[in-house]
Amino acid sequence: MTSNAEPELLAKRSALSELWLGVRRERALIALFAVGRQKSRDLRAARMYAFGVFATYALAIALTGGAARQPLIHSYVRAALVALSWVVGALASLGSAGVQAELAERDGRSALALQRGFSESALVRARTVATAQRIALLIGLPALLLVAVGLARGATLAWGLAVAPAVLLYASALGLALAVLAQLSAAFAPRHPRALLLALVLVPLLLSQAYSAVPSLPGLFAALLSRLVSAGAAS
Repeated sequence: MTSNAEPELLAKRSALSELWLGVRRERALIALFAVGRQKSRDLRAARMYAFGVFATYALAIALTGGAARQPLIHSYVRAALVALSWVVGALASLGSAGVQAELAERDGRSALALQRGFSESALVRARTVATAQRIALLIGLPALLLVAVGLARGATLAWGLAVAPAVLLYASALGLALAVLAQLSAAFAPRHPRALLLALVLVPLLLSQAYSAVPSLPGLFAALLSRLVSAGAAS
């Protein structure tokens, strides 16, 4: 009985080791592509703007008082999320699209990854995840810090516990959506990735103003933000 169980146990351990090794390799590949994005001028501007949004709304929340303090804190956090989404998110995704197009031309990192046994699909996945993580962090971290400031200024704990996960979900979803569009723009228009990215976002938005049935990324995420923030405000 023991002799039969040992090979099965070893096989399970081997499968788990292979899985863990694969996860570590994927994380290393994502980190490799994340390094290049840190040098983008648009990403540096996005970081500066994110800090500016946080500082501005943190000051506004800190100065809030009176009977209307709770709804004002809620509205400030929502307004900050809107600014972070469409200014910081836009700068970060435009910068990432440009970086990805440049990487396709001087493919040093990709060549290194291919030499180490990664597939082309793994490279595309790692680029997209690295971009999504960067955008989500730039949107989500300042917003979560503002939630903490709101709690310190008297917002209810129930509101904070409801809004914090909603912010994480919203930032992650928006980061992934913008990262996919940035990847597509770099792949299909390597010479003008920013122009294609703007077209993919703005053209449906303009059409949706004339034809309400036409979906747009800003419209979809504005509706998502309204639902998430409204759920938090009701807590």
